[in-house]
Amino acid sequence: MADDGTRKLGPGTLTIGQTGTPIDASCLVNSCTISADKNEGDSTTKLCGTVKPGAITYDYHMDGNVDTDLGLSTGLFALSQSAPGSQQPFTFIPNDEPVSPGTTVTKASGTLVIDPLDFGGDTMGETMTSDFSFTIVGQPAYDYAATPVAMSAPAEEPAA
Repeated sequence: MADDGTRKLGPGTLTIGQTGTPIDASCLVNSCTISADKNEGDSTTKLCGTVKPGAITYDYHMDGNVDTDLGLSTGLFALSQSAPGSQQPFTFIPNDEPVSPGTTVTKASGTLVIDPLDFGGDTMGETMTSDFSFTIVGQPAYDYAATPVAMSAPAEEPAA
């Protein structure tokens, strides 16, 4: 059967942060999407009867839900609290496993504006999570021939 290009979510990769020290949030992500909101100006009708459409622009954002890594001073939660409003590079690969030899994966990259994640939880005994909606600066870049990335576990803090 030919590859139709569809993929399941995961296993994948999400890194956020500066080159050389990005935070690998892959094992924290419960859901993640990149979406666009359409902004369309009003059309104008000219005296002659023709209609000129309004300008169209798009605002991109990354939305989802993550487990909050409250125990890491170098984790995503700490970054969101210490640098709210900062612009951070990201790479997102929703599924980094090629379907068959020779196939590729699709990668999105760009710059996020980081907002603070929630602190705490709703249910006693459950893993604490936070919904997020980070604005993407401009439009994300999509690489349709990305090389798969090996998924790694998040870094652990050294024992004190």
